[in-house]
Amino acid sequence: MDSPTIKKLVEDELARADSFTNYHGITRSNLRSFLVEPFAIRVDPDDLETQPRDMWVVLQENSKPTDGYVIVYDPATKDWGVAEHVREKGYILVISADSLAKAIDGM
Repeated sequence: MDSPTIKKLVEDELARADSFTNYHGITRSNLRSFLVEPFAIRVDPDDLETQPRDMWVVLQENSKPTDGYVIVYDPATKDWGVAEHVREKGYILVISADSLAKAIDGM
């Protein structure tokens, strides 16, 4: 997968009628201001079975991806998720969801 493919997946998700709200202040009206040009990071699924793998960051809570949470797309499972940067361990997947809206709601 590449960045344009991931951007298309994000646009497809945004075209759905799902609500986009969470406790971090992200709503449908300001959602686009949190979107970023997709880039790959190594994420630990944190399930004690699966090895860390590349996932695509599509949304950042803060301007630096290592501050706060990021929303990722996992091409291996075709799921969305919330990942958190943990200093020594890199990124850990904290929530997995079957849609972008559910990942944002779970943030």
